[in-house]
Amino acid sequence: MISRTRMKLDVFGQSILIGAFILLWFFNRQYIWTSGMLIILGIWQLASAIHLFLAYRYIQRINFVRTVLVLGISLPVWINFVGNWAYVPVGGLLLWYFFWSVRDLFIVYRRPRSFWDL
Repeated sequence: MISRTRMKLDVFGQSILIGAFILLWFFNRQYIWTSGMLIILGIWQLASAIHLFLAYRYIQRINFVRTVLVLGISLPVWINFVGNWAYVPVGGLLLWYFFWSVRDLFIVYRRPRSFWDL
């Protein structure tokens, strides 16, 4: 069973990184900072998905890992073709994983706790 603390930490960390990205994008508008924040968020989410898959056998998270690998391999080609618009699917994927994590957090919090969790 996935612990509440683990899911809280995961969603909290993702929220901070997404908030930092939004603030950097609105106020700074420098390409290096915003893309760096997307990279850090992607690494956080990839590590989270791999941990959930390996530690808890959460099979659905391996789909995210596969998608990130395909997107990471094809991103240089897309940047060459469409420029900075290639980051739109990356942002969409990262938001998709964030909402997926929030949904799982609510599921974990609705689950009844056993005696050993008290």
